[in-house]
Amino acid sequence: MTFSPMMSAAVSEQGTGPIQPEPQSGMSHASYGEEPAQEEAGPQDGQDVGWPHQSYLELGSLPTAAPCARLHTKLVLWEWDLGALVQTAALVVSELVSNAVQASRRITGSRFAGAWAPGTPPVRVWLSADEYRLVIQVWDGSDEPPVPQPVEPEADSGRGLLLVGSLSAEWGCYEPENSSGKVVWAVIEG
Repeated sequence: MTFSPMMSAAVSEQGTGPIQPEPQSGMSHASYGEEPAQEEAGPQDGQDVGWPHQSYLELGSLPTAAPCARLHTKLVLWEWDLGALVQTAALVVSELVSNAVQASRRITGSRFAGAWAPGTPPVRVWLSADEYRLVIQVWDGSDEPPVPQPVEPEADSGRGLLLVGSLSAEWGCYEPENSSGKVVWAVIEG
């Protein structure tokens, strides 16, 4: 997967999370990264409006991480008055965090925001939203990109990325600067 121009971001030096791009009103997911039409001035006389809602959560790479991230997502989206996105976002977050936990299991050290840490790395989740769109980003310590796998109909698992792809307006993966591992992201629209 490639990272769309709208979503290009790097991990900040402080390690607090990806630096979020500015959302642009009235753009569909197919036009991310393109210049908006110059029809009229925006809500702030042509100035870009930032992501008004942002949340960060760091979890241990444990089996309980996915349900914790799911609950966090539900509560935060209700607080942000984005109830229409709650069920879809909770499912996508759960799948991405489950994959991140599985990817981190065999890692014995990682670099995040330039700092090396021994041991199994945590899973980091960032949520950023405007009034109609949510960006989910999940970091894990593995450098291996996510690849959807063919799944047998009777298999009990392996459909997570297919589910993420079907529920998201777009999704992908990028390697953050000054960090090992990857960030898998998805955009949920209401």
